[in-house]
Amino acid sequence: MYLNLRHHYLTKRMKAFQQILKDKGYYSGAIDGIIGPLSLAATKQLIDAECNDRGWVKPVNDFVWIRMSQTFDNKYSDYVIRFNDRIADMVMPCSTKAGNYWIQNPVTVGGITGTAVAAEQQVIGSHTFTTSANWKSLWLGAPYFMQTGAVEIYRDGNKNATIDKTIKTKGWYGINFHRGGLGSIVDQWSAGCMVVPDSRWFEAIKIFKPNQKINFTLIEL
Repeated sequence: MYLNLRHHYLTKRMKAFQQILKDKGYYSGAIDGIIGPLSLAATKQLIDAECNDRGWVKPVNDFVWIRMSQTFDNKYSDYVIRFNDRIADMVMPCSTKAGNYWIQNPVTVGGITGTAVAAEQQVIGSHTFTTSANWKSLWLGAPYFMQTGAVEIYRDGNKNATIDKTIKTKGWYGINFHRGGLGSIVDQWSAGCMVVPDSRWFEAIKIFKPNQKINFTLIEL
């Protein structure tokens, strides 16, 4: 039953993504939730165009994160695209925003209280793939990408459901990329990190090598 529900949720999210591609004029195939060659080619066109519009470099061996809304919904309602040798080869649900636990229990950093929310940005070589032969020794018990370059964040402390872009800072905040558990709710899995459900995360990281640096590219659609 659980696996069927998870499959249904993933299919629903991928159908929604195909509709985005179609609405933007990059995709003319079926809205069936199957991310095949046509969907992936359209995805690359979308990301290339968004990067061109912003004057950013195009991804090579990277993740590109897409934020779909300015609200905190505690779900994996955003998208992340994996690029492998400049080719988009995976589309996954993710969250680019903190879960409810951290919205209601914001931390204080540098005298500012608020949940970290990464701003739209591209930072070259900002994250380093961290792994080990013994996964139990790793943070959250799995390989992840550690923030090793300064990134821009907002501090949202008003505890409502909308991203507050009043306070913006730049620095090292532990905005990592990592696994997001087995369920469909973010909750404590993210205090501002980019998180992907386990069902996709462990496949997505297979192409990366220990200590490999990748870019942080976050697009708000």
